[in-house]
Amino acid sequence: METIESAETNLETAIPLLTDSVRAGEPTSLDEIESIGDYLSLFGADLIRRLDEEYVPVHHPGRDKPLEVLENLNRPLFSAQAHVVTALFKGFKKNRNQILCGMMGTGKTAMSIGMFFALIAAELTEWLDGKGRVIYMVPNHLVKKTKREVGILLDKNLFEVTFLNDYKDVIKLRDSGKMESAPTKIEVYIIARDTAKLGYIFEPAATWVDRTYMKRTIFDGKERLNQKTAFQGWKCPCCGGQLMKEEEGSIVPMEYEDFFNKQGKPARRKNNLVCRNLVRLYKNSDPEKDEYQECSTPLWQAKNKDRRSFSGESRAYGGASPRKVSPADLFKRYFKNKFDLAIGDECHELTGGSAQAHAFHVLMECSKHSLAMTGSLMNGYASNLFELLFRMFPNRLIENGFKWGDVGRWIDLYGVREKVTKIRKDDVALNSSSNGNKRASVKELPAAAPQLFTDMLSDVAVFIQMSDMFEVLPELTEGPMNVSLHGDRQFISCMTRIERRSGQKKRSLSKSARLVAPSWYLASNLAEVEGKLREAVVKELEGGGQSVLLGSLLSTLLSYPDVPFNFEGVYHPDTGKEIVSPNYRLSSRVLYPKERQLIKFVRERINAGRKVGVYATFTGKMRTLQRLQMLLEERGIKTAVLETDIEGPAREEWIAEREREGVQVLLTNPILVSTGLDLLGFPSLFFYQTGYRLNIVRQASRRHWRIGQQNLCETVYSGYKDTMQELAINLMAAKMSAALALEGQFSQEGLAALTEGSGGSLATEIAKRFVGNNISGVESAESIWGKMTIDASKLAVVKPAAAPAMETEEPVDSIISYEADPVSSIRTYQAESLQSALLAWAKDTVPADLFTRLEQQINFVEQNVLKGICGLTANSLSLLGDIELIWDSEQAPMETESFRRWVYNLAVKPVEERPRTSVGGGKTLELIAEGKKTKIKMKKVYNVSEGQYAFNF
Repeated sequence: METIESAETNLETAIPLLTDSVRAGEPTSLDEIESIGDYLSLFGADLIRRLDEEYVPVHHPGRDKPLEVLENLNRPLFSAQAHVVTALFKGFKKNRNQILCGMMGTGKTAMSIGMFFALIAAELTEWLDGKGRVIYMVPNHLVKKTKREVGILLDKNLFEVTFLNDYKDVIKLRDSGKMESAPTKIEVYIIARDTAKLGYIFEPAATWVDRTYMKRTIFDGKERLNQKTAFQGWKCPCCGGQLMKEEEGSIVPMEYEDFFNKQGKPARRKNNLVCRNLVRLYKNSDPEKDEYQECSTPLWQAKNKDRRSFSGESRAYGGASPRKVSPADLFKRYFKNKFDLAIGDECHELTGGSAQAHAFHVLMECSKHSLAMTGSLMNGYASNLFELLFRMFPNRLIENGFKWGDVGRWIDLYGVREKVTKIRKDDVALNSSSNGNKRASVKELPAAAPQLFTDMLSDVAVFIQMSDMFEVLPELTEGPMNVSLHGDRQFISCMTRIERRSGQKKRSLSKSARLVAPSWYLASNLAEVEGKLREAVVKELEGGGQSVLLGSLLSTLLSYPDVPFNFEGVYHPDTGKEIVSPNYRLSSRVLYPKERQLIKFVRERINAGRKVGVYATFTGKMRTLQRLQMLLEERGIKTAVLETDIEGPAREEWIAEREREGVQVLLTNPILVSTGLDLLGFPSLFFYQTGYRLNIVRQASRRHWRIGQQNLCETVYSGYKDTMQELAINLMAAKMSAALALEGQFSQEGLAALTEGSGGSLATEIAKRFVGNNISGVESAESIWGKMTIDASKLAVVKPAAAPAMETEEPVDSIISYEADPVSSIRTYQAESLQSALLAWAKDTVPADLFTRLEQQINFVEQNVLKGICGLTANSLSLLGDIELIWDSEQAPMETESFRRWVYNLAVKPVEERPRTSVGGGKTLELIAEGKKTKIKMKKVYNVSEGQYAFNF
């Protein structure tokens, strides 16, 4: 007994030893564990030690060195990139296909180039002899960028790049016989994702047969005619049998809708691709003893406008019928196992059963190894990864008991389903015994089990984050910058415009102003629109079922505060009944609070020498981008709008050309630049509208924070306070950590979201929370990201990011040599007027951000020069008015800050005392405008003659 008691005493004293290193507030026993985060806080150290002992990675960056062959690249990879390439290289020895999940801006294209260079290098691998073939499938706007990256990293004598623009190029490659011989160097083939999947239009090869006849019968001497149907349904074009399908455990004939959708267009489905009828082989005269085989005749054929009937006459056709073949089908037919590596970029868009996903699957089957690259692997739903993983690792999923199409079983194992049973309430009581009053619906929630990572991704995926690239990247700051709906009634000055009136030879300067919307203007109208929509949605939900107005509620309340002047009303999508009248359309002449905030933000960044990228999601008919462009250009800010008419392959070059032209603000929809494009020249990104698509926001918010950026980067999410815009930003911030959990950035919130689910799609959750006033339970974006406060001293540009070099002709060396002349500090400018000479001087001397101010205040600059200013002297050359402006740079301040202050004072109006009087004793009307001094505007007083009445308006 004494021994037992002493053991118990020692045990009790040993327990607290486990909590010596636990911080205050964290769990210290199993009873206090409430979440996975608490469990990891208590046992995390032991789990990590156990995992490190039992699970040895194929490549450990802390212990292993990267491949030596990567040092032979023209531009060496960064350390983190080299370790990723080494891990992929070692992984290919065990797995045929792998996934590279790299955060936006980590250089996935460069790592893929290093990957196939390492595979093909003769000194490190026995598979190839320094020569091989690589096929890239990329989005159409990244075709030229991929070729440029290959040219930067590899020596031009080691590779050749071939573009496959359509199926004709694939046929030419087949006919050339090049693929039948061994490669002579590294052959890189690049095909756009949209091009690879394009093919002909299908039409049913099966025919719809409706055979009816009239049966004549005689009864009691009277003749009767009865209509009989012998055969009605689809007939196989080969065996002639009626096509059948399995439905609820029985075999029934296929109906007309099995080949056509609700819109009357042909629809290929899993059960209507081939004929499943059994055809007798007639090997035995006894039908019961004879053998049968499946017909397997394709039930679809290419739609051909030149098809002719058996009689030789042309057959009628309807709709478009292009004569072309899918390049993916040609690859499958002629290039089996001809490539050493297939690389697919932005594969998060290839996770479904689309034609593009099928094209990538074909390229994988034509290659010995495959690499799928993406910046955001998962969109939140477990089913999102099923088809991509099945295409890349079919044996693994088959060994786990999955078949193609078992998405439901996949969700049951790795996802979350929600079953909602609705019982209609009668006047008396709930009647759940009748099936007519009870309805159940099952849907998938955006969640994934942690086992999905361990079972399917742990040994075939490599993850790299921007935090791994900290050695080469500047600081990134992101957060919300919300604005109040209420504003002050005042006038805001616009740019000084140069106008030429009829009858005048010279152009005159005119200044305009735009009134700020009153504090009640937008808020009161938005409240009424919101109330009408909320009332209509609640009324539909009370009637039972799902409201079809949730989409209208979401889009209207997100877009109306930004473009109320383009509001066209809200109508019920089914009945067409008016929900909100178009009379709530507001004026487009006033300046709204959020627009004023954007103008202030842009001005501050331009004054610091930075360029700004502005995102808006409600474009097109809403014309948000055109509105913002007009407001910015009114203030002399040079802008450019990237629209959808700029084709994908030309967008990168288009942006570079606008940068060379001196564009200060780039406006675009984030979906146009969400993948692949670099915005290094625009270190400040402003989400004027975010929308509710998490993947698009994640991709677009990192277009500036990429390798090669040397300036502080900032991403701002703007919205109106206490509106659906603020709710959308808050939920976006909350979902961000959950979306990153599967990519290796685990946190307590992310793990909880993986296991508990999040209650539906982001769009549906925004709408339902807003209708139910369930906004207080949402954590604010400021608490997640932090308030958007940036030290102004850090905004200074370290080095302007140069626009990417495009493919141009090589310059010809000059054959004339010039000797350097001594540089003089005095320069002269001649022009017809002093203002023209000053503008020419400013263009050569003044910083770009101050040139706009000088151009706007050119009258004040002229007055200051005429009064006398150090460094600038104006002389008249002739009686005709020609002016010579002499500039002596040595007389002006030499330091940058002093020179900028000197230029700023040059554009300030000279001080003149002006008496403040009122004509005729009338009251003065004061208008508040931007500037240091308040301008005074007097009422006009008219002289009243005899016989007239005076009215005071």
